[in-house]
Amino acid sequence: MVRRRLSVIIPAFDNVPLLDVTLASLTRQSLPADEFEVIVCDDGSPTALGPAVDTYADRLNITCVRADQNRGRAANRNAGAARANTDVLVFLDSDTVAHPDLLSHHRAFHAGRSGRPGVLLGRRFDIDWVGVDTLRRGESLTEPMLDAYRGDPRDINCCLPQHLADFHRAPWLLGFSHNVSMDRATFNAVGGFDEAIVRWGLEDTELFYRVFHHHGGASDLFELSDDAVAYHLPHYRPTRALLATLDNINYVTRKHRRYDFEAMHSPGTLGELLGRVRLYGDAISACRREGLGRAAGLPMPIRQELAAGRTLAIGFGVAQLALGDGSHTFDHDAPPGETNWHLLGLMLQHFKTGQFDRIVNIDLWRFLMPEDLNLFVTKGLLKSDRIDLVAAHGGPDPVTLLPLPFVADVDYVAQMLGSHFKVETATYDGLTVLTAR
Repeated sequence: MVRRRLSVIIPAFDNVPLLDVTLASLTRQSLPADEFEVIVCDDGSPTALGPAVDTYADRLNITCVRADQNRGRAANRNAGAARANTDVLVFLDSDTVAHPDLLSHHRAFHAGRSGRPGVLLGRRFDIDWVGVDTLRRGESLTEPMLDAYRGDPRDINCCLPQHLADFHRAPWLLGFSHNVSMDRATFNAVGGFDEAIVRWGLEDTELFYRVFHHHGGASDLFELSDDAVAYHLPHYRPTRALLATLDNINYVTRKHRRYDFEAMHSPGTLGELLGRVRLYGDAISACRREGLGRAAGLPMPIRQELAAGRTLAIGFGVAQLALGDGSHTFDHDAPPGETNWHLLGLMLQHFKTGQFDRIVNIDLWRFLMPEDLNLFVTKGLLKSDRIDLVAAHGGPDPVTLLPLPFVADVDYVAQMLGSHFKVETATYDGLTVLTAR
């Protein structure tokens, strides 16, 4: 195997007691100390972290990179990566303690890829008080300290067999940077972390989303490891930091206007979101394959109405329609741009209330899970006076599309929505239009 050294990058801000436990764990690695370097990134702490870091200089190849002012975790990690002298980057948080074999597993993963790019997502146990006491004494955790209530937060969300299959379609959803490694060439190629994200949360998810698509969605690029283990120390996190994630969601979803990132707006666990990405990616392909969702089938009366107003049109070929000023499209057959996004309709928060006269969705709505169709209608009627759900006649038997969802009984949906909205149904040659107001 190719011998590869590692750079362990640890972002830190004003947390010497936790950082000390993290650094001490790196002195107990089974991987020899001359096989890795440690770069602590001080994000403008009120009291410089350099002196605390220097106490490990006799046991680790360690350096501290200090910023003059706090710039956020994305910029801080980038600063550390820029100082790295190896071809593999390991990101470890300053409140995360490394198992003695952690770096050996990261090194083995990349060495085994023979130079191919790759990302290893390690496990993180969220320990509690007795675990902290044990680690601060430099001792090993016992099995009762790592039971199901102190496990990786991703486990309970992704415990079903299908989640492992779904993982390879959207591994970035589980891409947490507390314990992860990647080849430096890929990190540099995608531009590192997005430094526009300065508040807490999603800077790692967004990075790994770009990594995944940079390599064409390769199914073997990411790997989840049960062996590369670290322990997350309990610490105080103010509510305002958690709420900051909402701002970051708005930023990253505007940056990535694609159905797979849009799935984050669907209700559900991480495992369910993984499934949404797979289902909706396959649904777009199935809709196209079955000849559904085509704007060419719209009758002239509807086309004339669309040309006269502000419309959000969703379907294949809708970008070629004559639409009124201020219109927008979700057309997966047209290049993405300012007025054409590759979405399905779950993510509408970037539009203003009442921005459109109508929303027209041609067949793609039929592939939404029930809760997501409800979400689309609820959000859509905040942005528009009406929603037209267009269903082409003669669609496939929904059983043949399983596991994809597919609405064949339009009357059922009309009855379902009719209890909450004013619903009208109109039949044209070759299609039915269900209108909700």
